Amino acid sequence: RHNFKASSWKALKDIGDKESGVREGTVASVMDYSPPNIAADPKEQGLYYSQTLGPYDIWAIEYGYKVISGDEAAELKKIAARGAEEGLDYATDEDTRSFDPDPLSNRFDLGSEPLEFVERQMARSMELIPKVVDRTVKDGEGYQRARQSFGLLLGEYWRSAGFAARYPGGVYVHRDHKGDKDARPPFEVVEAEKQRKAMKILADSIFAPEIDGTKLNYLAASRWRHWGEESLLRLDYPIHDTVVSMQSMVLSQVLDSMTLSRIVDNEQKVAADADAYTLPEHFTLLTDSVFSEWMKVEKGEFTNRTPLINSYRRNLQRETLRRLCLLVTHGMSAPPDARTLARMKLVELNDKIDQLLKAKGVKLDDYSKAHLMDCQTVIKRALDAEVTVSSAN
Repeated sequence: RHNFKASSWKALKDIGDKESGVREGTVASVMDYSPPNIAADPKEQGLYYSQTLGPYDIWAIEYGYKVISGDEAAELKKIAARGAEEGLDYATDEDTRSFDPDPLSNRFDLGSEPLEFVERQMARSMELIPKVVDRTVKDGEGYQRARQSFGLLLGEYWRSAGFAARYPGGVYVHRDHKGDKDARPPFEVVEAEKQRKAMKILADSIFAPEIDGTKLNYLAASRWRHWGEESLLRLDYPIHDTVVSMQSMVLSQVLDSMTLSRIVDNEQKVAADADAYTLPEHFTLLTDSVFSEWMKVEKGEFTNRTPLINSYRRNLQRETLRRLCLLVTHGMSAPPDARTLARMKLVELNDKIDQLLKAKGVKLDDYSKAHLMDCQTVIKRALDAEVTVSSAN
């Protein structure tokens, strides 16, 4: 079966070591979906793909096919007891859905620290996107390949964000048995600092996208289609729809009821004197990054061409508000603390809007002013809503 944890065997810097890669592979199993290893620095480029069996493959083959002359059960038990060894971690399809807890079990990630891979992939995508027309279209050709390449790079950027979004509330899952050498507990809470780092990555990237809009004029669609088939896609590139749909996928992860429940539960699973990532911290990190324009505004004048809140951020704020409001009014599957914290954040955000709309020396652009007024209406509607809770039989 697939082993989607095999790519977490080595650190990215070690994957770049060509000598060890040839000798033992770059990932622990050929049964992972591993992306090409493209080093940030070309001088440090190692193997692009693993070229041999990894330690997990060899271990699985040994268990299944080793010729045993003596006590077969005892020998198989001895082989299986090695599960805690480096390179033998295992997670398969049912461990790799978006709502599954282990952030090391992914398709198309690479390295023992996925957040390092996320930062590398995001940086590479943002480096290449401005060059996409020059790199993919020759004189005399149409611009269709530029659109395809732009979509691939943007997709890689947001897939990387999805890896980061699995960290809040994350739990490492181990399949070691009691008595195995160096056996680990079945569950270990992801380090608090890594959960914070993941949220910081999201705040600096997916929640604050920087896209050169003039490049969109070169993203021509293919005119080919099968006869009798009506195309439902826009001819020009729907950048706002694309960005907000990808932002929504990340919000779905970090505000999912299961994610919020795990964050609450995880607080109880670490020692009382240990650092813990808490639910109030999670909500604060999210709202402070998404609504940063509301928090403090310098005196000045904003225009419809240089607004206080740009169009990508307005869409993000609307979508985040919608989800916070749903937690308050329909979040019965979320932990109660999540609902009360969401309500508290809505009250705080409403106060921020009041302060911003009344701020002296600040002249808002029409886009931002209308957006803030609409957000205030949405917030008040949610705070004033009646919530009916069914009584238990």
